[in-house]
This record gives sequence, C-alpha cells and structure tokens, in this order.
Amino acid sequence: MNDRSHENSVLTISGGYYRYVFVLIRKTGMRIFLIFSIFFLANAELHGQSFKNAIEVGAGGGRMIRNYPDFPEINEQALVGSVRYSQKFYGNKSWHKYYNHPVFSLYATGGSMGNNDELGYFTGFMAELSFEKHKPLKKLFWGPRLSLGTTYFTNPYNEQTNNTNVAIGSSFTFLASAEVMIGYSLNNKTDLIGRVSVLHASNSHFQLPNVGMNMPMVSGGVRFKLSEQQNNLKDSVFLPLNKKIQFNMRVALGVNEQGSSTAPVNGPKYPIFLTSAFLSKMVSPINKVTLGIEAWYNKGVYDFIVSQEFYESNAAGKSYAVAMVLGHEFIMGHFSIVTNGGIYLYNPFYRDRLERNELTGVKDKLKVWIPARLGFQYYAKDAFLSPKNNWFAGIYIKTNLGQADFLESGIGYQF
Repeated sequence: MNDRSHENSVLTISGGYYRYVFVLIRKTGMRIFLIFSIFFLANAELHGQSFKNAIEVGAGGGRMIRNYPDFPEINEQALVGSVRYSQKFYGNKSWHKYYNHPVFSLYATGGSMGNNDELGYFTGFMAELSFEKHKPLKKLFWGPRLSLGTTYFTNPYNEQTNNTNVAIGSSFTFLASAEVMIGYSLNNKTDLIGRVSVLHASNSHFQLPNVGMNMPMVSGGVRFKLSEQQNNLKDSVFLPLNKKIQFNMRVALGVNEQGSSTAPVNGPKYPIFLTSAFLSKMVSPINKVTLGIEAWYNKGVYDFIVSQEFYESNAAGKSYAVAMVLGHEFIMGHFSIVTNGGIYLYNPFYRDRLERNELTGVKDKLKVWIPARLGFQYYAKDAFLSPKNNWFAGIYIKTNLGQADFLESGIGYQF
C-alpha cells in the first residue's frame, strides 16, 4: 500500500470514531463540546500560509451567558483584547504532517465581563493550535483554533464582600477558547483577521461557587508576519501503524469541594483516590481509542454519609464508584488530548440521594449514570514513535453529564 492509500485508510477508520466521540460529548452536555467539534475539523486537508513567525493583535466584544437563576445581571457588552505570537510547524517533528502543519501560538487575552462591580475583569494566558486553509494565489483563508490555559479574575466570590458572584469562585481557573477565524491577506506582511469564538472558564469544582464563565464573542485583528517561509515543507514518510492492543494502568488523586454548583461555600477540600485499567489501540499514528474500567473512593462522600447518617452501615463501601469508559486521544509527540465518557456500573450514594431528594428531572437522572473526562497527558517518550512501554502523567477534569465533578492529576503506564 502506498503512502497516500495508507493515509486515506487511516482517515476513513478514524473518521467514524470522531463522529461517535462528537455525539457522545454532545449528548453528555459538556459545556466545552464546541472546542472539540472545532478541533475535529482540523483533520481535513488544510494547507497553511507560508509565514514562519507572526504577531496578531485584536479586540472584540461579547456577552456573558446567564446560565443560572442567581447569575449576576449583565449590564453591558463585554470588551476583550488579545495578542498572539505564532509559529508555524513545518515538519521538523514526525506528527506535524499528520495534522497538516498547524500553527502554534502563545495567546494572551483579557477584558471585562459586562458587570464590573460583581464580576470584575479577567486576564488569561493560553497555548493555541490553529489549522488554516489557504489556497495558492488566493488572498482569503480561514481555519479553526483551539486554545487552553489559565486565567486570573479580579473579583471572584467572597462571602463578605462579593457574595453575588456565583460564576467565579476562585481567583485562578482553567480557560478554554474555541474559535473560527477568517482572514484576508493585504500583502506579504499583513493579514486582516475576523473571529467568532466562545470563551469558557471553570475551576472544576475545586472551589464553590463554580457556575463558570461562558462568553460568545465576535472580534477582529491584524496579523503582522515577521518572517516568511518558502513552500518547502518537509515530506516526511508516513509511519507504519501499530495494530496491537496495549494494556494500560493509571492511578490519580482528585480534589473537590462537596456541594452543588453554588453551595455550600468555604467547605473543606476532599481527596478522591482513583485507579483505572484499560485497553488502548492506535487507529492512526495520531489517534488512539481506549476502553476500560475505573474506580474511585470519595472521602467527601464518606464524610457526608457519616455526618448525616445517610446509611445505617457500610459507609466506606457506599463511598466508591465504578464506571466503564470509552475514550479517545489525539497524539502530538510527547503530548496528548484525552476525552472519554461512559456509564456508571456502581454509584450507590448519588443514586440513593437522587431518590431521597425526589429529583425527577432528566438531567438529574442522567448525571448519576454518565461520567465524562477531559484531560491532557505528557508521555516520557514520544507517543507518536513509542506507542508501548511508556510512562505518562496527566491532569484531567472529571464531569457528570458536563457538570464539573473534580479536578484530578495522575500517572500511568502503557505496557
């Protein structure tokens, strides 16, 4: 089989799985599903412009989504500015060609949120990958962008001085952005850029309240190309596919503050101890699917059971949960982006609490059945070149039907 036939077969195999993962994320209501729906578009045949380094500055406006009954009033439009330093990947790493030579950027952003008194201002810093489609001799181009990082809020929730800000419970949170950009090349040095994006911020239930920031935006900017790259992309050979099924194990420690999205506040941080065993298979040199079992013990659930006398006996046993999970990884050298979702096989406390509280909503019922996870992993050896016998470490956001459950970090080994 020649390289092009191999490439097409890989894309055909992985394409169906991408559609499945998209449906899974959409069905579970994950608030960040837009990020991954845009990221999936990156596997199309996109050919980038010839710049090597660039700086992009921009500004725009948006409006916070009031997605909770007690959410602060939004009095005005949010105003946000941004600056990016970008570098195009030209094939010096083996995985660059499989992603059609994306653009990597360091991305700083910040601004207001439509209610300066209660919500304050934010400043964020993210890493970004973008995938630009540019036809030769054409001035118009477009592409999806994915950004992930952290942000600082000037006026988070405070029980004494700012107890109405249920959106942001901590000064620092995760920050993510999904964006579609369209550009026009004025000349060899300057591009005009238009952007439609969504910003999302959350602390993963680490500190309550945690309704989060969700802000659709429209913005524009100018990109100044600092240096040009001739159209001489390295034509690396497509690597052979490792078709073996690998066994993996992972242990992790999670932390959260027990409660709903908004209360009770100022509670203790509880540990969650997690272990998992799963099988993995490469469906292309940059796409891996996984299937396995994971279990965890939640100390916060145990303390609640004991303090409230929720069960007459076996408090420790009822503090465990077990789930079967199906997952996917995008492999980028030493790094990977992890998503998974599944079904609870054992989750007694939350199911029993649902019945006792007489909660009948469909979303409430699905939360006790459908877990999901978003994470980022670092492999000791290049996962693109070493699909087995490899240590990895990661940080993850565990959710129930899209609602943040806990933040976890862990290590694992792929045999």
